[in-house]
Formats: sequence, structure tokens, C-alpha cells
Amino acid sequence: MHCHALQSKDVIYCLLYQWLMSLESIPVSSITTKNVIVQTEDQTIQAISRTMFENNIGNVLIIRNNTLGNNIGNQYEVIGIITERDLVRIIGSFDQTLYHTPVQQLMSKPVISIISSSSLKDAIETMQLKGIRRLPIIEQDGKLVGIITARDIFKIIIKNQDTISSFINNQTLPHLGELYERFTQYWSEDLLHKNL
Repeated sequence: MHCHALQSKDVIYCLLYQWLMSLESIPVSSITTKNVIVQTEDQTIQAISRTMFENNIGNVLIIRNNTLGNNIGNQYEVIGIITERDLVRIIGSFDQTLYHTPVQQLMSKPVISIISSSSLKDAIETMQLKGIRRLPIIEQDGKLVGIITARDIFKIIIKNQDTISSFINNQTLPHLGELYERFTQYWSEDLLHKNL
């Protein structure tokens, strides 16, 4: 598809679409966090909260009790996930009995996951479609490979800003390249350096 043949208002959409298609070449395995913190299904919200606090993380994958001792190459059976959003929902209910309830009854399930051969585009589309920000990477044999988060994806996009810039400058009308340059300058100087 050649974006030059389109009207100028459609060129940006065309270019963004082409850039999104280029994300198919980046496997999620290349940006996966491999050291994933897990807890067993019999743990309480208090224990999960402590784990998240001590490890400075926003989620914990929940595994079956009987798979913790069999950790040969992360051969966990992931059955759920507890996220910061889940903690807010549970604590916000003001039901103190939930604090001591096994997470098996409170976790988000079933786990939405993808396999490591999936592309970054697949991960973005899955997160968008399902309304989630964390996506475990689990092979078809059940092996936990890692996890990818919206933050990981954002970091990749920021790292590839030069690629985006050259892509737009090489394929667009001059005024769109200039518009992108002004946006990039605003982004890097104003937004990233403010403490919001």
C-alpha cells in the first residue's frame, strides 16, 4: 500500500497502519520479562499484596499448589492472576473477610495468554481486545515463559522512536514529517520531563 496516493488526512492513518504491521516482525519472546513472580492458589490477598510490595510489581501469577515444587523450567500451571486493579476492587469492597480468603476465589481467571512465537502486534491486539495490561507468555505445553506488560510495549515504542521518525519522514509529505518532528520535540521536552 502506498500512502502517497491518499488524501493528506488519511496519510497518517495509513502510515500508522504500516508501522503497526511492522510490529509483526518483533516476537514477544524478545521483550518478555522472564523472572515472573508466582504464588499458589491457597495464598491470601494479604500475602499477595506483600509479595507485590516487596518485589515492586503490579501483578502476581497464581499457580496450582502442586506445581510449585515441580519448577523444572517454569513448569507451573498458571490458573489466574492478581493485579493492582484486583487489589483495589477487593480492598474497596470493605469486606474484611476477603483479606483472608484464598486468592483462588478472588483472582482473575481464566488467564488470557499468548505463546512466545506471537508477535508484538499480536500482544497489542490481544491486550486491546481483552482490556488488559499484562499478558503471560505460556507455551502450548503449559510452560510459563514470562510475561509482557503494556509498560514493556511502551518502552519498545519509545526505543524505536527513531525508526518511526525515519519511516514517517521517508514516506510522507514534507508537512507531515514536520508535524511529527514538532510532536516528538513536545513529547521529549515537555511531557517526559514533567513530574505528573
